[in-house]
Amino acid sequence: METPKRQVARGLIVLLMAAAVTASAALAQDDAAPTAQELAHQKTDAERAHLWRVAAWGGASAAAGLALVTSYRRSDVPARWAFGLQTGLWGVVNVGIAAAGLSQSGAPAATYAEALAAERNLHDLLLLNMGLNVAYVGVGTAMTIASYYGVSGARRWRGHGLAVVVQGAALLALDGLALLASRSRLADLVSGVTGNAAAFAFPTGLAVTVPL
Repeated sequence: METPKRQVARGLIVLLMAAAVTASAALAQDDAAPTAQELAHQKTDAERAHLWRVAAWGGASAAAGLALVTSYRRSDVPARWAFGLQTGLWGVVNVGIAAAGLSQSGAPAATYAEALAAERNLHDLLLLNMGLNVAYVGVGTAMTIASYYGVSGARRWRGHGLAVVVQGAALLALDGLALLASRSRLADLVSGVTGNAAAFAFPTGLAVTVPL
C-alpha cells in the first residue's frame, strides 16, 4: 500500500505531465501558424497581384476603346463611339491608378499588430471600392435606361451607360476577389495577435496563460 507521500508525489507527476502535454500542443499549434512577416509578405504579394490585374484590365480597356473610337465616326454610330470613348478613358485611369500603387514600397511589418493595421487599411480600401463599383453600375444602368425614354442624345447616353456598367462590374469582381483574400489574412492576423501565448491547463480546471 502506497504511503501518503508517494500518493502526493504520483499526483504531482501526473499534473506536471498533463501540463507539459498541453503546453507542447499549444506551442506546436502556434509554430504551425503563419508568422507576422509571412502574412505581411502575403498581403504585399496579393496587393501587387491585384494591381497587376487592374492594370491588365485597364490596358485592355484602353486598347479596345481606342479601336472603337478610331473605327467609327461619332456622327454615324454614336453609341459605339461613346462606348469606346468611355471605355478608353476608364482604361487609362485604371492603368494610372495601378501604376501609382505598384510604384509604392515600404518596410514590411515586423509584428502581428503592424501587419494587422496594414491589412485592415487594405481591407477598408477594397470595401470602399466595392461600394463605389456598385454605384458605378447603378449610374450606368440609370443612363442606359434613360436612353430609352427620349432623352437628348439617347444613343450616346446608351453607349456611355453600357460602358460604365461593364467597367463597374469588372472592377467589382476584381476588388471582390481581393477583398475575400484580405479577410482570410485578417482572420490569421487576429488569431496571431490574440493567440500569441502558451496556455497551461491542469486536470483540476486551473489554467495559466504565459505570454511568449
